[in-house]
Amino acid sequence: MKKILIALMAAMMVAGAQAKSWKIGPSSVAGMNFASINAAMSSSSVTAGDTLYLDQYYNESAEQTVTKKVVIIGTGYDTSLTDEQVVATLTNTLNLKASNIEVKSVKLSTVYFYNDHCILDRCYATGISTQSTTAEMNHIYSCYILNNSAPLIAGYASNSLSQYDIQNCVIDYTSNYSGTVIQYLTSSIINNNIIRSRCYSSSYCLANIKNSQITNNIIQNYYNGYYAYDLSSEVIASGSGNTIEHNILSRTSVLTNYPTNKIGFGGKESELFTQTGNFSDYYKLSDKSAAKGYATDGGDVGCHGGMFGCPSGGRPQFIPYFTKVTVGSRSEEGKLPVSITVKIQDE
Repeated sequence: MKKILIALMAAMMVAGAQAKSWKIGPSSVAGMNFASINAAMSSSSVTAGDTLYLDQYYNESAEQTVTKKVVIIGTGYDTSLTDEQVVATLTNTLNLKASNIEVKSVKLSTVYFYNDHCILDRCYATGISTQSTTAEMNHIYSCYILNNSAPLIAGYASNSLSQYDIQNCVIDYTSNYSGTVIQYLTSSIINNNIIRSRCYSSSYCLANIKNSQITNNIIQNYYNGYYAYDLSSEVIASGSGNTIEHNILSRTSVLTNYPTNKIGFGGKESELFTQTGNFSDYYKLSDKSAAKGYATDGGDVGCHGGMFGCPSGGRPQFIPYFTKVTVGSRSEEGKLPVSITVKIQDE
C-alpha cells in the first residue's frame, strides 16, 4: 500500500510539473508568450492542463477556437475596479471544441460549446449555446449574461442530450419584444439565478426544458421596474418532468400550477433588490426582500445565495490586481515616489 501511495504522489507531482502557464496579449506588452488564444492553440508547446493568462490589454476582435483542455483566466469584466479601466475582452465568438476547458473571469461575446464538461466561471457573455448533437453537460457559474437578442442560453434544438448546470448567474434579456431567455435543455440544474425578461408582451422566460431542477431562482418579467405581463399560467413552455420549487415568480396566478413557489411582493423590483452598484451587486437582496431565507436550504434565493455566489465584477479568485498606481511628478532625495494599491478577490 505504501508503495502504491508513493507512486501515486510521484505521478501527481510529475503531472503538476508538466503543466505550464502562458501569457496572452499584445506584442507591445512585455513578457507576452502569444498574441492570441488561436496562436497558443497552434503551438505544440501548449498542451492539455496548461493555463493561459489573458493580459488586461488583450482585446480580441477575431473569432477564437480552443482545441485543447486548458484553463483560460482573464481579468474580470468590470472596468471600474481597476485604475486603467481596461480588462481582457473578446468581442467575437469563442468556440470551445475540447472537453473540460475552463474559462474564468473573461469578458466575452458569444460562447459555443462543442464538447462536454466545460466550465464558464465569473464571465460576462452575450449568449451561450450548444453547437453539437453529442455535447452533453456543461457548467455556467457566477456569470453575467446580457443581451437584447434571445435566447441567451440554449441547448442544441434537436439534441435531447443538451444539459447545463447553471448556478448563481444573472441572465438578463433586455429587449422589450417577446423572447425566451433559456431554452432546449434536459436533465439540467438551474439554481440560484436571476432570470430576467423586460418584455411588455406575454413571454416565457424558459421554454422546452425537461426533467430539470429549477430551484431558488428569481424569475422576473419586468417592464419599467414593475411586473410586466404574466408568464401566462406556466413558468416553462413545452416542458415536462421538472422540479420547480422555492423560486420567486412574477404573478400570483402562476402559483396555481407551481404552489411550492411564491411571488415577489409589492409589484416592484425595488422591493426585492438594493439596486445599488454595478452588475451583480445591483441584485443584492434588500432587507425586506421576499427572497431572503426562502431557498430550499433556508438560505437566500437569487444569485448571491447558493453554492457559488456572484462576486463583484467577475474578478478571478486569489489573483492580486492593481486598483491604483500613482507616480509622483517630482523626485524626493533622488527617488521617485510611487504608490501602488493592490487587492485580491477572496470570495
